[in-house]
Amino acid sequence: MIRRIISFLKSKQTSKSFENKNSDILLFDENPKDINLLIGDKILEIKIHLDHEETNDWLDTSTAFLRLEQNGIICFPISGDEYFENTFVNKKAISILEKYQKVIYNTTIEDIYYFINPEEKEFDDSQMSCILLNNGYILEENRMSPKGLAGANMFCKTIEEFKTEFANYTLEIYSVKDKAKKTFN
Repeated sequence: MIRRIISFLKSKQTSKSFENKNSDILLFDENPKDINLLIGDKILEIKIHLDHEETNDWLDTSTAFLRLEQNGIICFPISGDEYFENTFVNKKAISILEKYQKVIYNTTIEDIYYFINPEEKEFDDSQMSCILLNNGYILEENRMSPKGLAGANMFCKTIEEFKTEFANYTLEIYSVKDKAKKTFN
């Protein structure tokens, strides 16, 4: 949450299609909402703020903003989050590519996956969550990457690509919807 506050304070917040109707709200919704409310919500729009100005002289950063039908504007939850908060969109955020708009927009969130560090048996809060859509695609966000590698971004892949990618990792996956570890066969 501190990262979100710092990000907000560093930027001017607004965007036409994400326009805030209540100018009295300066930061986040005062009442965090249960993460389970996101499941079944429809994604209307996504914008991404990419910053390639070398944070700390060597990092590229990215933040995705999801506009949902029932729950407003959110960022990707961090692994293990029990609650989410509404946020504003960075003025410099841009729409995702049209080919991804066709795949993502108007789909619903089927599940949210968190990563578990198997050594510590706790959620890995250095990882962002993954969002499973009802059309078989999954969204991932990588907020930081070494400069020039194009690793800081939001990624859209099929569930099969996701399973293949994570088959060789030691991280375990937790399903928010099922409230249990997720195994892929």
